[in-house]
Amino acid sequence: MPDQTGPREADAFFETLDSTPPDAVTACLGWTTHEMIAHIASGADAFADQIEAHLDGRPVPEFGAWEVREPPYRELSDAVLRRRLVASEQRMSAAFETMLAADAAAAVADIGWGLPIAELVTHMRQEFAIHRWDMIGDDEIGHTLLSRPVLLDHSVRLLSDSLFRLGLPRDPSPQTPLTVRLRCAGEPDLVVDVRDGAGTLALADPAGADHVIETDAAARLLILWGRRPTDPRRVRSALPPDDLARLQTLLAGY
Repeated sequence: MPDQTGPREADAFFETLDSTPPDAVTACLGWTTHEMIAHIASGADAFADQIEAHLDGRPVPEFGAWEVREPPYRELSDAVLRRRLVASEQRMSAAFETMLAADAAAAVADIGWGLPIAELVTHMRQEFAIHRWDMIGDDEIGHTLLSRPVLLDHSVRLLSDSLFRLGLPRDPSPQTPLTVRLRCAGEPDLVVDVRDGAGTLALADPAGADHVIETDAAARLLILWGRRPTDPRRVRSALPPDDLARLQTLLAGY
């Protein structure tokens, strides 16, 4: 369940999907809405398959790389795929709830990369929130969803390697350290640090005025995931142009 007021991320995604045609080009490079649905539905089914096998005492199947998992879903007709997404989300959520009802701290090495089940729940909440924005851009519902601190916290603690995977090989100045603070009023700074060919993320008390980007909480999560808010006025930079361009390259998303 959401940790703040407002809709479930999945429900908001479904509502937006109702008015989005399958061939609409999204903010994900190379993806229309149809490919995005295939991505989320295949992931939801994979989590459900793993948990159901675990609960039944059967061998847990691999989660599988998206290159293998998603193509069969893309081959489905749009109507069938959309129904599959809803069913997959319901099945996944029921599996998550069963695991958490037995043990709120449950974690199984073979399920979801060994992360606690509660973290997998948050991960899929974030998937629905980010990819909803990919379909529709900035709106009030998206602002509410993307501002939830639990989503940023999940990304910072567990996804730094993934979030830097595309950007680090493209770093134009890999020998030069870079530290940038993405700041939102009343919240901890998101500290992005790159040095020695590696990138790290951390949340820290606000400090200093140099190398700071001022923004709002929803836009900050988008930036971290390689997106840019539809309204560029939501992001204000005190960085030199080369450093800003470098940060945008490093936070390339996926």
